[in-house]
Amino acid sequence: MVKNILIIVLLLIASRFIGLPANFSPLLALAVVIPRVTSQKFIQYLLPVAILLTTNYFLEPVSTLILLSMALVFLVTPLISSHTENLALSSISAVLIWHFFVNAAVWITSGESILEIYVLAIPFDFKLLISTGLYVALFACAEKIYLSTKSLQS
Repeated sequence: MVKNILIIVLLLIASRFIGLPANFSPLLALAVVIPRVTSQKFIQYLLPVAILLTTNYFLEPVSTLILLSMALVFLVTPLISSHTENLALSSISAVLIWHFFVNAAVWITSGESILEIYVLAIPFDFKLLISTGLYVALFACAEKIYLSTKSLQS
């Protein structure tokens, strides 16, 4: 089990560096599905935030406020996701929280019109929703395969 978790963490870290667009990342999906993987709250909240903060050190710098708002989204998402079994609803909620908090931080740091920031962010966040949904579906399929092979071994 530890080996599987280590492989997943390394793949998630690698995904931050392989040249995908910023809004096509499995990290938000991880925050959505992690309450299904472990009941340990410490891991649920720490893992996505730790991957975000450590990998961001090596990526294009962003404002500290924006980075903190991203970390806040990754902290809140497992809490919300743990209260529903519906992964689609959890994914949509996560992206809406992202849209509200991260773009508020962009507005504060940029000095632009708040309405303009939120409207301009819609295409970016829509792609984030698509990628989060795809990764959540991938994680859900992997979970089903794991559980079916586990039940076959019993």
